[in-house]
Amino acid sequence: MCILQQKFLVFVSLLLLTLVAILGFTFSFKGSFFDGRPFWGLGMSERSNNKNNNVDSSQPPNLPDFVKPNRKCKVPFGSDRAHLPPCTHSLLRSYYSKMASYPECGAWVETAGYGYSQRYILDFCEFKPYNLPECSLRNGLQHILFAGDSVGWRTYLSMVNTSIWAGSNCHLVKSEGTKSRTPSTEYFSVGRRSLNDSFVVVDRSCVWCRANVYDCEMRTESGYHTVRLEFAPAYKFRDPSLTISPGNPKWSSAETFQEFLFSTYLPMVGMPDAIVLPFPLNHELGNAQVVADFQSLVDLILKHVPRTTQIHWLPTASKFPSKLLPKDRVHLNDGDHSEVYRMASQITKVLEPYLQNSSYNMYGFVSLFNMSATKEDWNEDSIHFNYLWYAHVIRTLLSILCAG
Repeated sequence: MCILQQKFLVFVSLLLLTLVAILGFTFSFKGSFFDGRPFWGLGMSERSNNKNNNVDSSQPPNLPDFVKPNRKCKVPFGSDRAHLPPCTHSLLRSYYSKMASYPECGAWVETAGYGYSQRYILDFCEFKPYNLPECSLRNGLQHILFAGDSVGWRTYLSMVNTSIWAGSNCHLVKSEGTKSRTPSTEYFSVGRRSLNDSFVVVDRSCVWCRANVYDCEMRTESGYHTVRLEFAPAYKFRDPSLTISPGNPKWSSAETFQEFLFSTYLPMVGMPDAIVLPFPLNHELGNAQVVADFQSLVDLILKHVPRTTQIHWLPTASKFPSKLLPKDRVHLNDGDHSEVYRMASQITKVLEPYLQNSSYNMYGFVSLFNMSATKEDWNEDSIHFNYLWYAHVIRTLLSILCAG
C-alpha cells in the first residue's frame, strides 16, 4: 500500500510539473496562441500578410524623372537601386506612354555559378519577389492560357515548372498528343461530333505546337486552390491550321485558328482569367503583311475576349545564327536577327493605344530582344533557349503581375 501511495505521489508531482511547464510555455507565446495562430507559423504568416497588405495599400509608384526619350542607358547597381519603385503594371504603363517602347535598358546581375541566382534588372524599377499561390488567389487567377509557337510552348512549360517549384501539385488534364504537324480535331471539338466534322485542317509549320492543359493545386494560408494552365498552339498571328468554312449551319465560321479559339473554343471550355501571348515572330519572317495580321489578332481579342481577362504581350528574344545546326545553315539569312527587332517595333506601335489605356486590360513586357542579347550561352539552336532562360521570363512576368 505504501508503495502504491509513493507511486501515486510521484505521478501527481510529475503531472504538476508538466502543467506548470505548459502554462509557462503558453504565456511565453501568448501572442501566437491568443490570436488563433500557431506559434510555429507566426513568422511566415506575418511576413506574408504584411507583404500582401503592402501591395494592396500602396499608392501607384511614379516613373523616375530620369526616364526620358533618347536618354543614355545607365543601369544603377547595389545601393543606388534603393530608391527605385517596384516594377508594376501601372508603372510600366507609364513607361509605355512616355517612351512608346518596351523597356530596353537593363542588365544581368549575380551571374556567378550556373545561372540559378542570376537576375535581370531594369534601370528604372525593381522586380520584387512574389508568392505565386497567394498572388494567384489574390488576383483571381484560376485559368491562365498561353498561346504561341514552339517558343510559346517552352514558355508555357516553364510556367508549369515554376508552379511545381513553388510547391504545387500539377497533373495533366488533357493533351493534343505527341509532337505532330497535324492538329487534333478530336481535342478541339470537345466531344461535339458536328464541330469535329466542320473543321478544315492544314498542317502546322510547328511540330512542338500541341495543345495542353495542366491543373495545379496550390496551397495558401487560407487553404488550397487550383490554377488551370493551358496552352493553345498558334504559330502565326493568322494561324490557318484549324478553321471553319462560312455557311456552316451549326457553328460560326472562323478564318483563322485564333478566331475559332476566341469565338468558339474558349466559350465552351471557359474563358481564361489571363492570356499570355508570346510573339511568334520567327514564323513571321518575310511576311509583308505582319502588321495587318497582328492588328487582325488584336481586333479578334477586342471582339471576343471580355475586358475582365488580362492580355499579356511578350516580345521575341534575340536570334543567334552561330547556334544553328549545320543542316539548318543553308537557310541562314543574316538579316533575320534585325528583322525580328524591326517587326517587334512595328507591332508595338500597334499596341500603343491599348497598353496606355488601362480599360483594355492589356499589358506589355520588357524587351526580350535586349534581355537575351548577352545570353548566347543559353541559346540552343538560334531560336530556342534552355530552361534557365524561360524560367527567367516567367519569373519576370510573375513579379510584374504579382506586384500589382
